Amino acid sequence: MSKPVSVRSHERIEIARLEEKYRTFRTLIKVSGAVFGVYIAREAIETLAGQTTKLAFELAVLANVQFAFTLTLAGVATAWAVVERITRQRKVEQMQGRIRDLETRLDPNRSSSGLTPKGKTNPKDKPK
Repeated sequence: MSKPVSVRSHERIEIARLEEKYRTFRTLIKVSGAVFGVYIAREAIETLAGQTTKLAFELAVLANVQFAFTLTLAGVATAWAVVERITRQRKVEQMQGRIRDLETRLDPNRSSSGLTPKGKTNPKDKPK
């Protein structure tokens, strides 16, 4: 009975050693990344030393370009949403007669939902 216990203990020790090696390797990777990041930042600052006016101008131009791009993207997204909505409403209007016919076939006593042909809420149901 003592033999399986020692085998288990040996296995646990080996697992602990493996986990410790893994933690050490993981820490080494993290530290290496941090040191490399500091090195790159130092190189960038050294390169830009004495060129702050030029850098400020370039950053200002970049900010203006990004702002213009953002406005353009917002406009395109809004236009796309409007076109999608109009297209969906047209499709609902085209299909509403067929759907009403199929629903009536399934249940002749079916009551209407009161939606408009475009699928909008009945004006009588809107809160005043």
